[in-house]
Amino acid sequence: MRKIILAGAVLLTTALGASSFAMADKAASMSPEKMQERHASMCSDRSAREIGHLAYLQEKLKPTSAQTAAWTKYRDALTAQAKTAEQNCLTRPARVKGERPSIVERQAMMQKGLEAKLASLKATQPALQGLYASLTDEQKQVLDREGGNRHFASWRGHGRHGGGMEYKARFERHHDKPAPEAPVEQ
Repeated sequence: MRKIILAGAVLLTTALGASSFAMADKAASMSPEKMQERHASMCSDRSAREIGHLAYLQEKLKPTSAQTAAWTKYRDALTAQAKTAEQNCLTRPARVKGERPSIVERQAMMQKGLEAKLASLKATQPALQGLYASLTDEQKQVLDREGGNRHFASWRGHGRHGGGMEYKARFERHHDKPAPEAPVEQ
């Protein structure tokens, strides 16, 4: 079963890789209006994925009737933050080929993004604490494993694909054994 899943993942990765080259070429020839439309679609897709993840998490946690109020408060807090993040995303201009913000502008954008993420964490923390306190030990394990820290999904570790401790945690979670140590550079 694991080999079939792995083979499917390899095929999917290959297909996505090929399509990303085609998309990059297509993006280079897009009009600014099309780029803005594509940007808006990516913003709403991110929000939809977050809401979909909450449905998945609810199915995995299977909250009891006694936990429903805490779950609903948590879900609503994260849904509100996902919608806020979508609106923040939509206010950022789409990148236009050949135009790159200055280092001052990039740093200001980074600061604004970090402040928004911090506000999001502060807004959702009380609901998370309430939910976590109501869960059984088994449910806490599920939330610890599957809940993740999706607030920082776009800048975990190195680059967009994660790295460092996040890689080790994912490896250990999926392989049920310690991650191999990274080679030490000399």
